[in-house]
Amino acid sequence: MVMLAPLIRAEEMPTSLYKILTIENWKASQGKERVVLSKDDTPFIHFSTEEQLDKIRAKYWANVPIYVILKVNPGLLIGDLRFESNPGGLQKYYHLYNGYIPLKAVVSSEVIHSKSQGFNGNKTSSSH
Repeated sequence: MVMLAPLIRAEEMPTSLYKILTIENWKASQGKERVVLSKDDTPFIHFSTEEQLDKIRAKYWANVPIYVILKVNPGLLIGDLRFESNPGGLQKYYHLYNGYIPLKAVVSSEVIHSKSQGFNGNKTSSSH
């Protein structure tokens, strides 16, 4: 049996969380009620804090030519938000179980055009 971390209480809620997704999923999300995610976001949706973004980008997105970083209002997420380690890991991340990201929870989006040598690429930002 897997033990889940406790739910995040309102007073512990960060002001913003970040979600990285493919440009294809972001385009598919437009005009929808919720953000379209990949199969990697099962059984929970992965989020990062601002401090964790560079590490996540370098580890998982460095070789992706174009992707999107969403700044999300966690108070508008639907589901059970938890702050916990990934299985086998020590670093804690925010995970959303049994829920989704409503499009209205997206505060802003940045389209990142990566350089082939890494993740420091050009950015195109928009607010929602």
